[in-house]
Amino acid sequence: MAKTPKKVMVIGLDCAQPHLIEKYVKEGALPTFKKLLESGTLAVNALAPYPTVTPPNWAVIATGATDGTHGITDFHNHTPGATLGNESITQNWDRDRIQAETVWEAAEKAGKKCIVMTYPGSAPSRMKKGITVGGNGFHVGESRKGLPSLNANYFLCEDSIISTDLYPHGFRGEFVDAEGWDGVEDMGNAPMEMEVKMPFPRAERAIAPATWWVLLPGEDGEYGKAVLATGKGGDKVLCTLTPGQWSDQLVTEITMADGGKEEVFFRCKLITLADDASEFKLLIGAMVPTKGDWIHPLDKSEGVDITKGAIHAAGGLVMGLLGSVDYDTYVEMNENLSTWNAEVAISLMQNNEWDLFYMHSHPIDWMYHLVLTDMVSDDAEKREKAWDVHKRIYEVEDRMLARLLTQADKDTLVVLVSDHGATPDGVVFDPYKALTPAGLAYMTDGKAMESESNVLALSTHLPDYARSKAVPQREIYIYVNLKGRDPEGIVEPEDYEKVQREICDALLTYVDPQTGKRPVALALPKKDARILGLHGDRIGDVVYALYPEFGSQHGHMLPTAEAGPGKLGPLLLFSGPNIKKNNKMERTCWLWDLVPTICYLLCIPAPEQCEGAILYQAMRDPHFKDKEMEKLREGLKRMEAAMSRDSREPWDHHDCA
Repeated sequence: MAKTPKKVMVIGLDCAQPHLIEKYVKEGALPTFKKLLESGTLAVNALAPYPTVTPPNWAVIATGATDGTHGITDFHNHTPGATLGNESITQNWDRDRIQAETVWEAAEKAGKKCIVMTYPGSAPSRMKKGITVGGNGFHVGESRKGLPSLNANYFLCEDSIISTDLYPHGFRGEFVDAEGWDGVEDMGNAPMEMEVKMPFPRAERAIAPATWWVLLPGEDGEYGKAVLATGKGGDKVLCTLTPGQWSDQLVTEITMADGGKEEVFFRCKLITLADDASEFKLLIGAMVPTKGDWIHPLDKSEGVDITKGAIHAAGGLVMGLLGSVDYDTYVEMNENLSTWNAEVAISLMQNNEWDLFYMHSHPIDWMYHLVLTDMVSDDAEKREKAWDVHKRIYEVEDRMLARLLTQADKDTLVVLVSDHGATPDGVVFDPYKALTPAGLAYMTDGKAMESESNVLALSTHLPDYARSKAVPQREIYIYVNLKGRDPEGIVEPEDYEKVQREICDALLTYVDPQTGKRPVALALPKKDARILGLHGDRIGDVVYALYPEFGSQHGHMLPTAEAGPGKLGPLLLFSGPNIKKNNKMERTCWLWDLVPTICYLLCIPAPEQCEGAILYQAMRDPHFKDKEMEKLREGLKRMEAAMSRDSREPWDHHDCA
């Protein structure tokens, strides 16, 4: 095998936990992970950056720089000079907010060809020739750029439910005797129909009102299949489904409010159909344009296979949390999404030359937000169902990996990486409960922000800025309400460090009355937070971290946190040329060490702001470059000696008489 790779394939699996992967490998459930573990090196003491959340950590994996350097310091961004509370923060899904060069940009400058697939913060692309798919949301068809809370817009729209019952972001209808249908065979003697005013939820652009139809062919009041159609004609039929069946990928044309047309693709599942039609539930998958700005450059969409799988908003997480879909449907939605991502990626790699492939996939993280707390439930049935979903989602990603690896030959370095792990939900910690008794913070009477977050713990209080010296913000920060810097500042600059210390003391001495324990494990003034890789004007004046029995899964717990079956430590696995086989690397390392290691092996310059170290301990021959240089030096000496000898006059040679 070659000593250096010719290509590098980095596959990011959000929130994947290596110790649980190893558990399933031993059980024989994950053959692709098993293959990579046996052929490669697993970093068993890898550490994620702090805070342990998606946008900053994937920025680390892309740049090799710490959070303070690349500037994505939390899931959300605070603009200096803006109001301090959470009412003014927006999500960090924007390449223009990243203040460091990415590895694919550095690779392109070195003449390499790059493909970046559904990677957080990769859009808008700065590559001149490289290919970028998605990048401003968790997946194609979603945009979170500049939006508050956990809001998202969808182009064209997210998933919806058509049902005889009531569901969020859905349509509730009733069946009546069918009439006026033409060209539909086998309708039976008692067909029923439902008129559907399509909801098109969370559409990024305005869609014209549309009426679709559900037809139930039936004999003598018994129904076993459903027909979805855009009108009452055989040529308008999209699909015919039996209970539990998914449609093939559907393509139809949607009329926009401005009169334009948009061709979209999606899949449907008939979840429920009672024999007497008393219960009915049809899932309409997220609709995404067949062509559009989900790929850059736009012309690279030609020849890309988008016919396999489908897109589902957040992998069906919100629907799962709200009970709109059952666990089986939820897993299948993620299978659709991972399949679509894999097949698009394969098409791009087959149709284009590439040296570096970077990809992000999110189903594992969503799954933990749905079932992790149930995985430690006292209810045995609930616990068993949660663990079953857990295993099946890892199997989904294992199958995705198998498809992607068809594009990796013996000269390809394959890297599996996650941004963090997760622990079960704990007791909610509200920093105001520590700051208010200390006289550092006050809240506006009877008012609070509305939050749609089910997976991100943010303080939703509106502070009384006129009286508050300290204001909690985002996941891990407390700001000093500083006069001259902040719009409502009241703390004099000369008291800045004093108030920082008071905030730290209040946090560290607070005892939760419910548990009798201190929630806060660490509280540091801003200048000391550099030890965590946090610095600059995008972090708060105090940084704090919680013990894992408090808070929600990941974000505000330190990278070494463990609780229940979960750990915050990330997955980092190398397999390929010059990588030790079946090896567990004990060295402590950080996720920012990935990029310089890739660059060292691929023999390209590291990104300009890269701060990580090269992981020599993962390599079979870490000194291959030194050996190559020594050979070159020896060869140069021989050439210089030969050239010197050839340039002499004949009488200068000692062997001439």
